[in-house]
Amino acid sequence: HFIPSYGLCPMIPVGFIVHSINHFFVVIFDYDRRTANVLGRFISTEGIAVAAEGGEKDPNDWNAWKGPQRWESIATLHGWKAGSPDDVLIIPKNWIQNGVDCGPIACSVLEQALSSGLDDTGDLPLQSFHIPCGHILRIAMLKVVAGRIRKSCSDYLMLRDELRAEPGYYSVLDDDEIHAIHTGQHQAKCVDMLHKLYVASATCQSCHCRPALHIVQHPAHTTNHAEVCDVHQDNSGDEEGNRHDDSDDDDNDKSEELAGSRNRNSIPPRAVGTHIEIAPDEPAEINDICDFQRSAFARASRKKVSTWSQGVMARFPRPTAAVPLPAYRGRTWLADDRKFDDYEGGPTIEMLVPPHYVEPTMVYHSAGMDMSAGWASWVDHGYRIRPSTFHMFYQCRPIATMDHVLPVGTTELYDPSKQVPDRVTGAYSLQRSGYNHGVHINDVICMSASEMIQLALDDPPLDRPCVSGHNTFVCGHTNFSAGSKCIYVDLERDAIHVDESNIEVSVDIDSIIWATKEFKCQGTIGIYTTPLFQSKPGIFKHNHTSLDILIPQSEEDAHASGGRTEWLSKRFKMSSIPHICIGRISSASSVLNIYLMFPRMIHRHPINGKQITLIPQDVVDIFYDMVILPSIGHSDDVSWDPYLKQTLEEARYKNKGAAGRSGGRGAPKSIPLSNDDFLKVQRRMHEIIQNGQEQLSMYGSCFFVLEGKGIKLLTKDGQRGQYHGPEEALIRNFPDLDWNYMRDRRHGELLVDVGVSFTPRTSKVPVVGLWRLDALEASFGAGGYKRGEMHNHNTLSRYGAIQAEMQQERARQTHIAFRSAYNLYYEAVRTTSNQVSFAADSDAYKVSPSYMKECFDITKILSGCKKKTYGVRDEYRVSGHAATIIFDEIASKVTNLHAQEFLQSHPMLWIPSDIWFEFIARRVREVQRTQIAVVKKNPPNLGILTGILNHMLRATITTPIAFDSHVRESLALLKFKTVLETAGMLFLQEFDICSTTCLDEVQQVDDVHVLALMGVNAKMQRDRAVGTAQTYRDVDLDPEEFPLGKTPSWKSLKVAIANTPGQMMRHWIWPVRLSNASLAVGRLIILFTRQIWLMPIDAVFKGIRPYPTTFPDAMKCWTVTSVDDTLTSVAFEACNVGLQNRAGVTPGRMGPRAKSFADRSNVFFPPETAKKDGSQWDELSKGDGYIAEYHRTLNGMGEEEQLALHSEIREVFSYLHCLPASAGTRVWKVKRSAAVFITNPAFYRM
Repeated sequence: HFIPSYGLCPMIPVGFIVHSINHFFVVIFDYDRRTANVLGRFISTEGIAVAAEGGEKDPNDWNAWKGPQRWESIATLHGWKAGSPDDVLIIPKNWIQNGVDCGPIACSVLEQALSSGLDDTGDLPLQSFHIPCGHILRIAMLKVVAGRIRKSCSDYLMLRDELRAEPGYYSVLDDDEIHAIHTGQHQAKCVDMLHKLYVASATCQSCHCRPALHIVQHPAHTTNHAEVCDVHQDNSGDEEGNRHDDSDDDDNDKSEELAGSRNRNSIPPRAVGTHIEIAPDEPAEINDICDFQRSAFARASRKKVSTWSQGVMARFPRPTAAVPLPAYRGRTWLADDRKFDDYEGGPTIEMLVPPHYVEPTMVYHSAGMDMSAGWASWVDHGYRIRPSTFHMFYQCRPIATMDHVLPVGTTELYDPSKQVPDRVTGAYSLQRSGYNHGVHINDVICMSASEMIQLALDDPPLDRPCVSGHNTFVCGHTNFSAGSKCIYVDLERDAIHVDESNIEVSVDIDSIIWATKEFKCQGTIGIYTTPLFQSKPGIFKHNHTSLDILIPQSEEDAHASGGRTEWLSKRFKMSSIPHICIGRISSASSVLNIYLMFPRMIHRHPINGKQITLIPQDVVDIFYDMVILPSIGHSDDVSWDPYLKQTLEEARYKNKGAAGRSGGRGAPKSIPLSNDDFLKVQRRMHEIIQNGQEQLSMYGSCFFVLEGKGIKLLTKDGQRGQYHGPEEALIRNFPDLDWNYMRDRRHGELLVDVGVSFTPRTSKVPVVGLWRLDALEASFGAGGYKRGEMHNHNTLSRYGAIQAEMQQERARQTHIAFRSAYNLYYEAVRTTSNQVSFAADSDAYKVSPSYMKECFDITKILSGCKKKTYGVRDEYRVSGHAATIIFDEIASKVTNLHAQEFLQSHPMLWIPSDIWFEFIARRVREVQRTQIAVVKKNPPNLGILTGILNHMLRATITTPIAFDSHVRESLALLKFKTVLETAGMLFLQEFDICSTTCLDEVQQVDDVHVLALMGVNAKMQRDRAVGTAQTYRDVDLDPEEFPLGKTPSWKSLKVAIANTPGQMMRHWIWPVRLSNASLAVGRLIILFTRQIWLMPIDAVFKGIRPYPTTFPDAMKCWTVTSVDDTLTSVAFEACNVGLQNRAGVTPGRMGPRAKSFADRSNVFFPPETAKKDGSQWDELSKGDGYIAEYHRTLNGMGEEEQLALHSEIREVFSYLHCLPASAGTRVWKVKRSAAVFITNPAFYRM
């Protein structure tokens, strides 16, 4: 409470909380009206009824809680005259409470009373009060109080010596309490309490509704003091409109979770037909977020993509349909078991929406600490598992499996040597009959890889130009001196015929995935004693494995009698379920990881809607400390206690590394457990979780996933014939696995990656195998696979790889989930993590040493592969039973007719290794040489060109995904699809190093988003280039949320805004609030924008001079993107308004604080008395000038209308992205030939 230090205190109502007989309630004294509002003194139905009827507990008897004494004491404290307490009117108001949360409820009621105040009659608007659940109230109170305790403790220590001199002094805090506060022990207790409150709140139905207080009049006993009113909590509320809006939002969130759900057990199997989609849908036009930042005039100055489908590769037809399968008639899924999981009493689907008042972060305001407390998300959301959760396939033996393995999709007319399309050869007729005259094409030459290498034989050092190499491998045409012709790459001219009998067919198991509720093995497994350090989830990307998870039931079903009736489930990717790695099973060269999956924690990010799977360390630590380690330590053998019984803190201490350093990124220490011991541990874990109730409920429904990757060398053809097939090799090399138990589908689902490799036996000429994409696409169609992803190696149009899942109903019968066919020469550059990385665009932009080293290393590796043979590979992810069928059919070297028939369809090309790897290496060299030349030239679109060239460079060793939108846009502008069809490979056919921007088809100037990708000094470098060119520009990026951290220094902020404003500023969007702006404001802003942009001379524009016709377009003219697109040279400056920390200081800021953008409206819309004669503003204040029009509009309005107009203009300016740095007599400020713009701090990413 604040009382003025000097002078009189005005008489106003006073509110406070009374604690009487173990109950808290609110009292508000109004000395002016002589009333006392007593709120919530009675909480039960009986108490309220007795009070209303005048029983023993008189609601107006304020002597019971010393009301008269408090009335006089508070008046004396404020210096008021209390008067006689006898004439004070007591106004009691009560509602039903739970008897537990009276303290938090009293705090909430008083807080809302202080906010709303008393009305003109001295009454409180209790109908509008909302009383959240006690969990939410306690969370809010804890976050505030915990933050103040340390500050208050510091104040207490400073004043303690002065207080000791006071008579009657006693110590409030002892030394242990003070030590706990200053060492963080007290804060740790607060975090623990907050965790428990968040978990309880997230699973509490009351926390997910916002009950209102509703007054009910009782025609009963009244006294001479006042009328008695009762109030009760009502979930329906009087404010139908507000309640309806909230329920609509909740319904939308609920319907999103319901999307794709169904009762899988009640869906009958259906027949699988032969229809296959031949052509993919045209991709929709990509509207990048950065285009929304541009005005119509800024967009008009850019090159427009006419067809976005030109930016992706074309697909091939699928002439052969898959074999039809009749509707399956047998057993589909395992029967449900109500004891399999806890299906009753869990959270409902309505509770998937986060509670209204729960914040994810705990803030110690005074201490300046932010502590993570995201327990509102990592809780039990109501998802459950059922016996059939783990199964992707029907409960049957695989049906027609071999018809879908190595299927032949080409027809008898297929000629593998003819890989050049008719539009290149001219083998088509212009006559309708198509009989006679062909088309003579004389400007295209078909060349093999060896011929291209021979044509560009000269290969000087990289700092010297190579015209022949550049023309051949970058531009795709022959030298002009020899009569330039466009090149079509035809690798078939270098093909080597390899007879099918000379191709070795090898079979292996590359990986296994086993999902089960109860993990059993035959030997020993190692369980980690501390959580494994993970910067990303163990299964971080889609492994083409899904699980059927039971979604939460509705509130209606949960409250109905008779038990659960809703059994809707939904397919989830295995990678989208939160999980941790808890152990491993090891062999000589491989490790099988054991993951524990937590389906109850499934949830999405509230902003981007993506599944969150990386569990916070705090959540994992609690699971280890309260579940895993106690379960392991629960042993009857006392001799094992020193090794097994330990807390997480003790385990971490023992796991310290050298020099006492803890942790590290290596695997932590593990405890070996036998199968029997681990089964006991599992049972004990489930007991602890069940007994832990809501605090541990999020860990329930957990199940195991065993994943083993990269084990092909242990199983390949029975490990070189040592065992009878890959299956036996797997069992012998991993004796701890119980293969029979894993294959039994009553216990879970086993998936096996069966790999089939094709390698020529010839040793005379080392060769490389390449899948022919037309034949491979036809094979995928004949196998009933989805379209999947096609990967074109080295941007070649007709050679590469395909990956695709099988159609769902067909997969359930055949037991085949996924197929991946790729070329084994990828093993030459494949890393251990299978994450191929290349130099970043920012390194290529500067031709940094790391970029040069990466290119040299790749070239060296490729040159060393010229004497090796690489085949092709076809992998299938199948069930354990399907794997056995494939081994029996293909593993036989003598009777393998299935593989021989597939090879006879000629789906792969064999090319000499020295030619192939020299072809790739030379492409790398010439692209690298071109990048060096472009950087030396420094064109205005250097970033655009760097993105294209680096994309071509990455494609030599992998199949890069164009994540950056400017690269996708450039590929579409280059007509990527057409170039591949007519040239067989991506070439920059119009590239000219001598022209201003080198490549006319793409954007001509880098925009702020491209520059943000290229580095800190990219904008300065771009501006120098623009000064010597007459061009245009643009492109995109999705920057990080906080590029410089949440609280950057003023110095670093200024540098970032000056060099990379597109990265540092949030995108501008049209404010919905301005949709209701008056017509006068919209008209004035349009005039203001037009006339300000009319002032600069034509020479400063590189785009079209803005002239908006609508209010929103006028606002867009002031975005950073539009300004940068419009002017030749711009200098963006940071603004320090609102950037202070909690102490009111901007770190590192020097000088006075600048004006806010709302205050800058007075600069551009000055009052009539602020005329500046002889300044640049003169013409704007006369005649048709917008300032003169503004003054005329004001003069025609009343005083209130004038204030409203001025307020609206201020609001509009607060939403502008940037503004000219106008000051004094100048409208446009220029610094070093650049127009200076001030950016709006409201859009800073901080």
